[in-house]
Amino acid sequence: MEQRENIYRSYFFYIGAFAPISHLTPTHLYGRTSLLSGRRISKRRDLLESNNIPTTVHSSRYCIAYNITKASRSFREDNLEPITLAIHSTSLYLHLLDEQIQSWDGPVSLAFFIDRGSASAVQYLLDLYRCRDEYRAKLSLHVVYKLSAFQERCYPLPLMSQSMPCKNLTKRYRKRFLENLLPPFGIYPINVMRNVARRGAPSLIHLISDIEMVFSLNFAENAKKIANEHIKEGAKKLIVIRRFEIKENATVPRNHTSLKELIDDKIAFEYHHKLFPLGHTIEALWEWFRRSKSQPEPYVWEIPYKNPAWEPQFIMHATDPMSEEGMPTRHRDQQALAYELCRANYTFLLASQLFNVHRGIKTVTTSMDSAVVQHQTRLRYRAFKKFVHRIDRMYPKTIRRCKRFVM
Repeated sequence: MEQRENIYRSYFFYIGAFAPISHLTPTHLYGRTSLLSGRRISKRRDLLESNNIPTTVHSSRYCIAYNITKASRSFREDNLEPITLAIHSTSLYLHLLDEQIQSWDGPVSLAFFIDRGSASAVQYLLDLYRCRDEYRAKLSLHVVYKLSAFQERCYPLPLMSQSMPCKNLTKRYRKRFLENLLPPFGIYPINVMRNVARRGAPSLIHLISDIEMVFSLNFAENAKKIANEHIKEGAKKLIVIRRFEIKENATVPRNHTSLKELIDDKIAFEYHHKLFPLGHTIEALWEWFRRSKSQPEPYVWEIPYKNPAWEPQFIMHATDPMSEEGMPTRHRDQQALAYELCRANYTFLLASQLFNVHRGIKTVTTSMDSAVVQHQTRLRYRAFKKFVHRIDRMYPKTIRRCKRFVM
């Protein structure tokens, strides 16, 4: 299952283009009949009183509400800065959030993209935050929606003042609720979402990832010491983590020993090993296993920047550059950040023991992927020219180190 494959469901029509999400009422947010409670919601104004959440305009295209929820726990009991897992999603993948909240031993910053058909998920997340201790301790939620045609400013998000009873948030009801949501139907602004998750993060150390990636056991806690040692403002260091994919029904490995067993049995592989190895393969895999086995705690060593097509995931500092928002979706959107960091003369450090895993192996480009690429092609040349001009102006001395960026 590839996150972006389904998130970009339609590439030519944005639902609600002439019906701004700002015109939503609390009735829209849970519907006239509340799926979770089963009760008919009255049209009377006194029963639809709402708490409005302010939003700000971003790049004249998006409305953003930061920190609708804030992680209540600092995760600094050991006097170390925690690693925030910066993820992004639509309602289509919201069922995976539970796994991240339960397994990530640190703060989670979620950038959540909505439209008219999925806006009710915001209230759903607020109810989870109110009713579940782990959500309250870890989750910082930020909501993003697109400005519609003829909409000139952002409006507050209206939310129900009458909260869902916690006893009604059963596993069954939650499953039904998520299944009945209509995911956003348009181009997904992936780099905007990555940046929103980082800007809203409650700590200074970030790991940008996709919501469907499963991390090795106690990742945030195990990486905390080396992250605090190397990831500092102005240090220009990144900690790269290896990524893998496994066959659909296989058990997800949570340590390097079980991972190696699955690789030996040809059940686990390096991420996108068939679809796009140029962008994901990191050399010396067996050396990485040897190093991971040699010491009980993770440590790092320097590796070279691979090539302009490389799109690694890494731990970085809040003051490090943001993702290039002008880059068209599916056109080097992740590679652009790694390339800029190379041109800015950052050092890439590879961590032992730490990794994440994707369930399922993607072998071919889907029709959805192709549709996104086709739709965004007209933006490609302008974005490429603007990005390269900026990078060459800001970092003129590192072209030889990183090679020329290509689209």
